[in-house]
Amino acid sequence: MASVELSLAVQHLKKGNIIACPTETIWGLSCIASNEQSVNRIFEIKNRPHHKSLIVLVSNIKMVQQYAKDLTSLEKKHLKNDSPTTVVLDKIHNLPNSLLAEDQTLAFRIVKHPLISELIKKLGEPIVSTSANLSGESSARKFEELSPVILDRVDYTLNLPSSFTPTFKPSKIVKIIGEKVKIIRS
Repeated sequence: MASVELSLAVQHLKKGNIIACPTETIWGLSCIASNEQSVNRIFEIKNRPHHKSLIVLVSNIKMVQQYAKDLTSLEKKHLKNDSPTTVVLDKIHNLPNSLLAEDQTLAFRIVKHPLISELIKKLGEPIVSTSANLSGESSARKFEELSPVILDRVDYTLNLPSSFTPTFKPSKIVKIIGEKVKIIRS
């Protein structure tokens, strides 16, 4: 069953659709990171200002290296953190400008949720993730907490049973530029 659901989610993503799915932290909205039209649609679904950047979920370091040039050992160390850690990097390429923050950085996280990691592996490329809520409202920790408005606006919802227990809190965010590390959210 999970395989069929994951395949459906991959098909939706490849069509440029938006999905709602669990992550290791909270429920998120996702699309293929390289699809600028879909990225813009996520901003519309959430009523989110475009200056508030999104994060990119990947399955491994190798995938990050396709989009962030010359990863340092410091950046790799933070990306490989056991707890959910989002790492803001510079020197981004091969992704739409609409994903980048005003300072041309982008946040990446190696996803720990096994279903979403498998989804990304099947897709073969990273996905955007942002909390599955309208801008300014509370984040959904469980499927039952998702707003009916959000559910109505997405194209597919990946709601699979899982033995994985999310943290229910947003990830730690670390910004690394050169050798300078700044904790944005702990």
